[in-house]
Amino acid sequence: MSSTGRRVPAIAVALAGIVLITSVLILGGGVGTPWFQRAYGDLIELFVAAAAAATAGWAAVHSTGRTRLMWLFAGIASGSWAAGEAVWSWYELARGIDTPFPSLADVGFLMFPVAACVALLVLPSRGSDLDRGRRVLDATLATTGLALVSWETALGAVAAAGGDNPLAFAVSLAYPLSDFLLLALLVLTLTRAVASRAQLVLLAAGMAALSVSDSGFAYLTTEGSYDGGAIDLGWVFGFVLLALAPLVSVRRAVEDEDAPALRRSSFLPYIPVVIAGALTVGKALTGHRATTGQTGLVGVIVALVLVRQYLTLRENTGLADELATREAQLRHQAFHDALTGLANRALFQDRLGHALDLHARDLRPVSVLFLDIDDFKLINDSMGHGAGDELLLRIAERLGTSLRTGDTVARLGGDEFAILLEDDGDPVVVAGSIEAALQAPFVVKGRPVTVGTSIGVVALQPADAATTADALLAKADTAMYAAKRGGKGQLRVFREGMSLTELADNRMSEALAAAVAAGELRLEYQPIVNLDTGAIAAVEALARWSYEGREVPPSEFIAVAERTGVIADLTDWALDEACRQLAVWSRTPSRAELQITVNIAPPQVTDDDFVRRVADVLAKHDVSPGRLVLEITESSLLADVEVARRVTAALRATGVRISLDDFGVGFSSLSQLHAIELDIVKIDRSFIDRLDTDPRQVRFLGSLLRLGADLGLDVVAEGVERGRQLELVRELGCRLVQGYLLARPMPADRLPVALVAPA
Repeated sequence: MSSTGRRVPAIAVALAGIVLITSVLILGGGVGTPWFQRAYGDLIELFVAAAAAATAGWAAVHSTGRTRLMWLFAGIASGSWAAGEAVWSWYELARGIDTPFPSLADVGFLMFPVAACVALLVLPSRGSDLDRGRRVLDATLATTGLALVSWETALGAVAAAGGDNPLAFAVSLAYPLSDFLLLALLVLTLTRAVASRAQLVLLAAGMAALSVSDSGFAYLTTEGSYDGGAIDLGWVFGFVLLALAPLVSVRRAVEDEDAPALRRSSFLPYIPVVIAGALTVGKALTGHRATTGQTGLVGVIVALVLVRQYLTLRENTGLADELATREAQLRHQAFHDALTGLANRALFQDRLGHALDLHARDLRPVSVLFLDIDDFKLINDSMGHGAGDELLLRIAERLGTSLRTGDTVARLGGDEFAILLEDDGDPVVVAGSIEAALQAPFVVKGRPVTVGTSIGVVALQPADAATTADALLAKADTAMYAAKRGGKGQLRVFREGMSLTELADNRMSEALAAAVAAGELRLEYQPIVNLDTGAIAAVEALARWSYEGREVPPSEFIAVAERTGVIADLTDWALDEACRQLAVWSRTPSRAELQITVNIAPPQVTDDDFVRRVADVLAKHDVSPGRLVLEITESSLLADVEVARRVTAALRATGVRISLDDFGVGFSSLSQLHAIELDIVKIDRSFIDRLDTDPRQVRFLGSLLRLGADLGLDVVAEGVERGRQLELVRELGCRLVQGYLLARPMPADRLPVALVAPA
């Protein structure tokens, strides 16, 4: 990994500038005597080559992985060339003779392109199979072009000159051949490497300058006209660039670079082709006839260019297809719900707007159904959001299969769905089919879950005035909330004036939340009498609330609390206040054993933390757990029976008693007696109401009482309001009774000790 945050030292930049300016003046400008120029050229080339080797070695020490190998071989390349230059200088300056050819100096010089090629090969690269194939083609194209250029210049001249000494001839050919291979590899590297742009450019420029100088030296030596000058300047410039490259700052490690290979380098393979073409045309214009080999290379270049253009065209076509596919995917994502795949709000409103346009033009009927899943938050809280998402997906599937092809079903967000009907179908009938489709339990996380839906319907008939999509959807939403106010699991058709009722309901929910937070509600207590003793065995704590100068019925504000999420805070407040009052009563000997019943909201029954909160309240008021009865309903158990079983078992383990309210009316009442450990069941008031007028109710109540006795449960008959009902309940053997005949709910200070004479 390359070191980070490096900057080229100012002294290195200044020194490089001095070296280049001085070299241009002496080697290019002819300043000084010929011997001085030769001596300066030999020594400055040795110095810059050694400097390049030193900075590359420094970079290798401060790098890791393939980047370290790259700098290591770059240092070896420069160091080898410096060694060759040292031998050359020893002959020319120390001994005062021309350097023999070939000599050990040539070994050092020729090691440079070999080690440099290795350095380029280990540079980190990245790309797909298509990218790699294109790079191979680019490399072949560049190599062929460079081969033609080399043959037209140095390589052809050296080969044509021949020589009597086979070794000297081989070394002469080795220079242009190795330089030609290095230049070809440079082109391939620039199209595939992932590295710092500045470092890569300096490396490539330095190596290219050295290769051109080497080939120029070989060509001029063959022609017998080498005298330093510009050729020596090429070596100086090349090694100065190589010395600066490792010092360039990089922002992060080469191996971690996420940017793709330089896109602008795609034109590089064509540079040798253009040069080769220019040389070939120039020679042809001056009367030189192309050889068979040159003609063959030109043909190969033309073929490679055609193949390259074909692949580029095919790649662009594939890219266009991919862009079209992605555009279609983005369009689908923009107008469809990510979870369910149904239409989203944007698409639904677009189609609704189109339907309203048709209504205005052709008087076509339009209907909108707005659905909300009842108690969905309870499922999310008890089973987790993953289970909630799975349930929404299953609901969407059933909605899709229960509707007609032309209907539009959308998920508007959360657990809200909307359906658009654009024909004369009866929306109430459609709503009924939806309710039927959702009635069967869903299997979520391997558990059965039953859901209810509140549905609002608004129908725009041909004679109705035109409206907007937002207005129609708002009316359906209002009707849905009216259905929730009616007790959930309801269907409501929008009517004018309904929105005012919903607005008042929303204000009530806000006021209720504030009242709970401020402790402005109060509890009243309705006795449960033991007929054997005539004494009050327990009292049921019932919340009461005054709002805007009137007493709000519990059925009204409890429904608001459940819908708006205030019910949990309301339950916690009622539990705390009831236990506080029970602690007060405990100081009176006649009420030392009095029990108190508190109704528990459905979310608490599937909340593991509720057990701790109950224990904290009991400890806070120093109340015996056995005197607290928590009353639950069957709907509390439907969301997740397993969690409810765990929570109720934990509550009973603390000594708290559990009572099942409204027993006998739910479809799963008997199954709950098996699934959940209970202490008490309350017979629903609907059985008591007809007890003195329907003999069948007497027999049924007797069966329920015997079942409770067999299971070891206490049974409470609630709703006793007439004397004959009380007589029949007593005759059937029910000992715990509650009802207006005995006592209505009352403040704590009005609670009597006994209500009826003992049996």
